[in-house]
Amino acid sequence: MGMSQFQVELLKKLPREPEAPITLQELALRLARNWDQTRSETGASAEISDASKRKRVANNLDTVLALHPSSLERTTHPKNKRQYLYRLKATAPMMLMPMSQEQMMAFGLLSKFGTDLLTQSAHRALTPFFDAAKEAAAEAVTEANPRTLFSSDELGRKWLTKIEVLPPVMPFCPPQIDEGIKQTIHHALLHEEMLHLKVRHANAQAVEECFVSPLGLVQQGVRTYLIGTKRGQKKTERFLLARITWAKAVLGHLEIPENWDLKEALKPGISHPVFDADIYGTVMDIELLVDKRTQWLKETPLGKGQQHKDLGNGDYILNVKLPMTEELVRWLLSMSYHVKVQKPDFLAQRLRDDLQKSVDMYR
Repeated sequence: MGMSQFQVELLKKLPREPEAPITLQELALRLARNWDQTRSETGASAEISDASKRKRVANNLDTVLALHPSSLERTTHPKNKRQYLYRLKATAPMMLMPMSQEQMMAFGLLSKFGTDLLTQSAHRALTPFFDAAKEAAAEAVTEANPRTLFSSDELGRKWLTKIEVLPPVMPFCPPQIDEGIKQTIHHALLHEEMLHLKVRHANAQAVEECFVSPLGLVQQGVRTYLIGTKRGQKKTERFLLARITWAKAVLGHLEIPENWDLKEALKPGISHPVFDADIYGTVMDIELLVDKRTQWLKETPLGKGQQHKDLGNGDYILNVKLPMTEELVRWLLSMSYHVKVQKPDFLAQRLRDDLQKSVDMYR
C-alpha cells in the first residue's frame, strides 16, 4: 500500500531527529498551502476549521505510522498527556516511497563516485538516500526472483560492491580542509555573502588577509578551489580551500564581473598560466603523432570532431580542435614518448623545453 499525496506532503513538513518534534497544530500550520488547495479543488467556500485540520493530520499520521513504524516517532507531550509530538527518526530513509530503478542507480552510483565537494553535514544528509538505494536494489532482485528470496537479497546488496571508480591519474589523498571553513564558504556562496579570509600562500607560507566575493566552487581531482574576486579588483582568482586558514561571512557588496559565467571562466583552465594570458581558452588546431601502442585515443576522443590518419606502421596522426589550457600541456607531458606534438609550433616548443628540463634533472 502506497501513500497519498497529502501524506507525502505531510512527511516533508515533519522535522527530523535531532530537531525537536512538533504538535499537530504546528504541523497543520506548516500545511497552510495544502488547505488552500483542498478548498480550491473541492469548491468549498468556508474555511476549514482547526479541529478538522488536526483530525485529518492525525488520521494520516496514524496511517503513515502503520506503514513505516520504524521511521516515524510519536511521543506524549511532556506538559499535556493528551497531546502527541511527531518527528521523523534520524534513521528514517529520506524517501519512504519505493525508489524507482533510475533513482536507485543514481544514488547508488553517486555514493561510489564520491562527494568530496560536500560538507560533512551535507554528506550525512545524503546517507539515507545511499542506504535506501542499497535496500531498493535488494528488493528489486528479490521481486524478480521470489522463489530464491535469501540468495536474491544477498545478490541485491552485493550490487555496489561490483562497481568501482578509479581516478584518471594517481589516486592522491585529498588535502585536509577545515570543516567549519568549508561550511562557511558553502553558506556564503549560497546566500551571496562577502567572505573575510585568511589565506596561506604555498611558496612563502605567508598568510594574506583579504575580502573576497565568492563566485564559484570547483573540484579538480581531490583539490577544491573557491573562485572569487578580491575587494577592489576585477580579475578573478582561485583559492585552494586547504590553504584557507580562517573564514567568516561579512556584510558587503559583492563585486561580480560583468556577464560572469563559471563555465566560461573555466575554459582557459584553472592552473597557473605559463603562456601569454590571451592564448588560454583559445581553440587551436592540434596535430599529434601517436605511437602505435596508444590505440585507445581513437576510442576515447580528446574532443568532438577528432580525426585520425593511419601511417601504415601502426602509428597515426590525430587532428583535433581544443582550447589551450595548462591541463592540456600537463597531459601531453604525461604521455612522454607515446604522443608527439606536431602543431602548433609554440606548443611543440613548450613540450621540448619542459621535457629537456626533465632530462636535465635525471642526469
